[in-house]
Amino acid sequence: MFEELILEKVRKEAERIAGKKGLEIFDIQYRRERRGWVLRVIIDNPNGYVSVRDCELFSRELEKYLDREDLIEHSYTLEVSSPGLDRPLRGPKDYARFVGRLAKIVTNDGKVYVGRLVAYKDEVVTIEDEAGTHELPLSEIRKANLEVEF
Repeated sequence: MFEELILEKVRKEAERIAGKKGLEIFDIQYRRERRGWVLRVIIDNPNGYVSVRDCELFSRELEKYLDREDLIEHSYTLEVSSPGLDRPLRGPKDYARFVGRLAKIVTNDGKVYVGRLVAYKDEVVTIEDEAGTHELPLSEIRKANLEVEF
């Protein structure tokens, strides 16, 4: 319960900071791990990639807020990062944004498709792989992520 209250307050401030910098909040986690408590904030850039500098500047501003508000009573580690090159795809906005990119999609029935995202329209993701073109309703996708291309 206490962790949920912290997350709510941190999310509100993180979204404010991200908005000022043209960024978005991808995810926020606050949990105990083997090395202690971790507050993990994952930021995204809707117009490209998140740089190390983006993470650094965001982290500094969020640290100021956390120090000032003193929300967390015990020691913790603040981690700010990007979703990564193999980022999960979450919802319509991501599928539309990453048309043209290589992705891996797992459907609810366990089928796996690895191919190029061709289109996203009307709740249907179109992916093209070696076997052809597949139209997958969003409701049938269990998970999806970008694949790293070299």
